[in-house]
Amino acid sequence: MGVKRSSRDEALRPIVGAARECFSSAGVERTRMEDVARGAGLSRQAVYRYVSGREDLIELAIVERCREFADELIAGTDSEPDDVVEAMPRVRLNLLLTSPGSPMHALVGACFDPLFGRAADHGLLRDDITRREMVAWLQGILTLFTPRADLDVSETRRYLKEFALRSLLNP
Repeated sequence: MGVKRSSRDEALRPIVGAARECFSSAGVERTRMEDVARGAGLSRQAVYRYVSGREDLIELAIVERCREFADELIAGTDSEPDDVVEAMPRVRLNLLLTSPGSPMHALVGACFDPLFGRAADHGLLRDDITRREMVAWLQGILTLFTPRADLDVSETRRYLKEFALRSLLNP
């Protein structure tokens, strides 16, 4: 009585933070759920109340890093430029983030390549478009979500899972 329960997103913060630290220090493939639980100060069973496994943690870590990156970009961008010349950096930024020829394309591709590889190995990935095209499309979708302050992590994840990822899989 009188005890406020934390929201799912509040409970996920330390779990995702611990997962990111483990991914960074040990690598994604060598990170165990026990390591994440220990880093979050929880039991392994408690972690499984919020995520179903490593794939969930990878998705949540990517979404969280994209959100941090968006916050950094927004903090350094003039939201009300005086003229078109001052607005030009936003256009360049958009091209940097979404253009298949940008350095970001290779970084985003490297993040998704292991997931695409596993999906292809299981016959789940569409084969009528290239992985490069998939990455370019996902870059655009992720860029659309970065300024969405109205969506929490779980809502963003649901949209990406239900719409973006399903569009890349075989029917």
